[in-house]
Amino acid sequence: MLFNSPEFIYFFLPFSIATWWLLQKLEREHDAQLLVIICSVYFYGWWDTRYVPLLIGNAVANFYVGQRIFQTKSKNLLIAGVLYNVGLLGYFKYSDFFIENWNVATGNDVPVMHLVLPLGISFFTFQVIAYLVDCYKGYVEDFNLRRFAFSISFYPHLIAGPILHYSDVMPQLKDRVDFNGKQFSQGLFLFAAGLFKKCVIADRIAEKVDPLFAADTVLQFFESWVAAAGYGLQIYFDFSGYSDMAIGIGLMFGILLPQNFNSPYQAVSIAEFWKRWHMTLSRFLRDYVYIPLGGNRTGFYKGILAAAITMAIGGLWHGAAWTFVLWGILHGMFIGVHRIWQTSKIELPDSLAMVMTFISVTIAWVVFRAESIEQALSIWKGMIGGNGIAMPSMISGFCQTCAQTSLITGMEVIQGAILLTVCMAYANAQKEAQILEANGKNLAFFTALFFTSIWMSGSHESFIYWQF
Repeated sequence: MLFNSPEFIYFFLPFSIATWWLLQKLEREHDAQLLVIICSVYFYGWWDTRYVPLLIGNAVANFYVGQRIFQTKSKNLLIAGVLYNVGLLGYFKYSDFFIENWNVATGNDVPVMHLVLPLGISFFTFQVIAYLVDCYKGYVEDFNLRRFAFSISFYPHLIAGPILHYSDVMPQLKDRVDFNGKQFSQGLFLFAAGLFKKCVIADRIAEKVDPLFAADTVLQFFESWVAAAGYGLQIYFDFSGYSDMAIGIGLMFGILLPQNFNSPYQAVSIAEFWKRWHMTLSRFLRDYVYIPLGGNRTGFYKGILAAAITMAIGGLWHGAAWTFVLWGILHGMFIGVHRIWQTSKIELPDSLAMVMTFISVTIAWVVFRAESIEQALSIWKGMIGGNGIAMPSMISGFCQTCAQTSLITGMEVIQGAILLTVCMAYANAQKEAQILEANGKNLAFFTALFFTSIWMSGSHESFIYWQF
């Protein structure tokens, strides 16, 4: 069930929120939590009921393992718990990937397993690993299975984050949740804003970008840049929209979820980009991969190596393909270059640093989106003019003898420039929501956003990050 689907917007969301607040008003907060758990399991099972037992069983098993780790402070049990969860993720997500590469390397013909990836497994695996580590460190104080199940399964974050720690949600569930009208209004606004970003912007960009990546011909200069920058904008508004909707739904339940997206194209360095993009994933990789690898404690160059390994792991986490690994390695290289540059003590103007960061991220997005490394190399070649320069029809008059492209018109450049200006110059919806006032003007704005999104929604495309 998608956040942007009619069954979710018109039935599932209103029912779950209305019933939650009714039970809270009746001071039956335990029943309210159970209701949301059941709704979340139903939400998950809407995609494929076969993996509902996996979600439930994994949550229950990790709860009791975490409780035992807290009681015994057993490092061996912690390692076993982490290996179990990583192994489960690896089995479903990477089995076919390793078999295919084994066949290529050895010349064997081991049949692939064709496993269907359980929806959201990458996210709830990281969440339970964080829970086990927090239990070992003694950070967990509340061992209540109902509240733990709520924090794991709460449907706004279940499929694509944010990745939660124990302290993010469970303490909010110890007492009855009080209704807050302003908070609820903020949630409505964020949901409408996110729906608009997804349906009106991201999905419309996809209609331009997807044909370029699927084209049979080699992309030339303008086509390559429209494909690369266009996908950068598509995934920006797609993930930004999802993040707004997830946090907005949480606010409508009176639950504060951690911020997961903070205008990353306003970053003036690649390090800052990762503090703004998928913030809870960055937090997890920092706390549970980068720091255990030594972080900055082991020296300058070893710190760069630790960052590179962390980013490569982060790339592989996104998908079982060498394109994702290369994407992670590229970001690791960018971080290394950034750290070396910092030693020069030369500071660039923020505007120039912001543009350079965006170009670096855009270059990396190519291999993230490409079907293969070969396709990414071809597009990169096109971005530097190596595949020729075919003029879009809009500007073909400037060169009558130049070749023309039928894949783009040139309007894509203008539209992309407008959207990029918005990304780089304006506050994001979550900041705007904090100063939102409940009045007629804002109600009209919310209504316009919502119904425009419904009117322009197409085939209810899935969010990009739901595939990870």
